[in-house]
Amino acid sequence: MNKGKEIRIITFCPHCGNRAPQKLVYTQAYKGRWYSVESGEETRDKEIPPSTYFIAVCETCNEILVYHDAVEDYENEGIFNSSNLLWPESGLHKSVPKIVAECYSEAERIKNLAPNAFAVQIRKALEAICDDRGAKKGVLQYRLVELVSRGEIPKILADMSEVLRVLGNLGAHATEQGIKPILVGAINDFFRAVVEYVYVAPSKLEDFRSRLNNYKKIEMGSDSEEHLKYE
Repeated sequence: MNKGKEIRIITFCPHCGNRAPQKLVYTQAYKGRWYSVESGEETRDKEIPPSTYFIAVCETCNEILVYHDAVEDYENEGIFNSSNLLWPESGLHKSVPKIVAECYSEAERIKNLAPNAFAVQIRKALEAICDDRGAKKGVLQYRLVELVSRGEIPKILADMSEVLRVLGNLGAHATEQGIKPILVGAINDFFRAVVEYVYVAPSKLEDFRSRLNNYKKIEMGSDSEEHLKYE
């Protein structure tokens, strides 16, 4: 990186919840291991494209952010701007339905600014999960119980979901208790755990099965499809 050249982007910071300038302060280029989809063999070193980690600082809250992209041109502001945020974790996995992801996105932007509103929005996101999974309309508490009875979510996550529901109700009413900032992180972790079980884990399992079958095809050549099935 050219030390005399300052690179900044203006984007959302999950730490403070602001759309703010982020200054690039460090880059680390490297060559990872890549494998051929066709052969399953490791790609030769000269064919491996370079990748870069970007370390940035939010100029509003001074927190660190870590980005990554499979590029080497790290002095290009456009490359940094299009790289993927690795930390802190932001947004939801691509397997999560749009209606749920949008509810969570709204919650994420206000979690450090308005804890009560954040809790209410997370409650709406739970409602969105119930809608997506086809739970009968009604009180959220009973909709969650229905999902447990159908095996959509395990009992332990249902208990967590019930906590989120209660906290959402608390945040929606004008009481002296309200949602304290210290609870925000726990609420966020609980909700993401529910999403992980309902959507992300099944998606990752399906991806693993697909990769395993592709590998078997490479190993077995033209063997019958019966031998390619995941057991």
